[in-house]
Amino acid sequence: MKKTILLGIFALAFSFNSAVKAEISISGYAEFFAGSADQPTASVGAATPATNHAQDKSGMDNGTYTRLTAGYSSTLDSGINIDGTMSLTNRDCQGDKTDNCNVTNHNFITFSGGFGAISVGERFAAGAAMLSRLTASGPTAEPDGGNIGAFYTGGDGNYGRVNEVNYADNAVKVMYSSNVYSGFSFAASYAPNTRNTGLASTRNGQPTAAATDGGFGNFNDLISVFGKYALDIDGIGVELVYGQQMGNAGRITTVDYNDLDETAYSALVTYGNFAIDYRKNDQGNSGRPKNDGSGNDEGTSICATYTMGNLGLGACSLESSFTTSSNTTNTGETTTFAAQYSLGGGMSIGATYFDVEQVENSVVATDADGIMTMLSVGF
Repeated sequence: MKKTILLGIFALAFSFNSAVKAEISISGYAEFFAGSADQPTASVGAATPATNHAQDKSGMDNGTYTRLTAGYSSTLDSGINIDGTMSLTNRDCQGDKTDNCNVTNHNFITFSGGFGAISVGERFAAGAAMLSRLTASGPTAEPDGGNIGAFYTGGDGNYGRVNEVNYADNAVKVMYSSNVYSGFSFAASYAPNTRNTGLASTRNGQPTAAATDGGFGNFNDLISVFGKYALDIDGIGVELVYGQQMGNAGRITTVDYNDLDETAYSALVTYGNFAIDYRKNDQGNSGRPKNDGSGNDEGTSICATYTMGNLGLGACSLESSFTTSSNTTNTGETTTFAAQYSLGGGMSIGATYFDVEQVENSVVATDADGIMTMLSVGF
């Protein structure tokens, strides 16, 4: 018994001695929204716009990305740097966000040195790390943040993706990022089970039923490889990114599905405080039932931002399309104009005007425009 107690004391002392060598920091972020929309056309309860009616939403929402995060860093005896991030609490997957459990929680550890960086855990994939995405990094983080969705009712058809597969999901990944060599860098990531959102019910990587749009839904053994080239021409910055993603689908009951074969690329131009980017993703018929004719799933975005001191301005246009098994075309279009002002002390206020239209076989399923205001604080 005494020996056990002594061993326990030594183990505790060793773990404490190891822990204090790491530098630990705590940070947090909170957001709150209010908005109102005019929606003369909404399609609810069916995959076709057969139940059109007006539906205007207004009110307040406490957002999706409120969280408290711990960061830590240390150095091994070999000189390799260790940096880690752990989300202590997350707003997503809690309260009224229990159906939104697939937002990246950033629970991961990174080893870096002269060889580049290797990360393991719940983190962004290579595409999110490399592609330009002013849809997310612009004022109020809209339209990518998706908080405008609290103030309108979207259709339940498939209108195509506006981001690459596996973007911002919470599946555990391994990722390698190279150092920059004469402006060139690359990144590669591997996710064995993209269905795993962190819930115990999603640990099985093989879906037992098709997604609501009839697709496979999630891919296994997803590999993402992206390259970037950056240069500066007389004060004009240019970044070009190109990448591909591959993943395995499978069979559900008697239906076989197409594996993932996706291409994505972006171009970013900056000059002073001005930035503009173009991004495209094309997954073709990936994840669709084989030989049913559906696919042509692709999306594009064009955004521009400008900052003046504490004020940031941004505008984005997103377009996506999808061909159904009946050889009809569904499309989605979203336009946003946003402004955000920093009040100091980590607090910001912002506003986003949005216009959303979704069309199924030339019939309007969703037609909404509105304004959303934001109050956020980081500490």
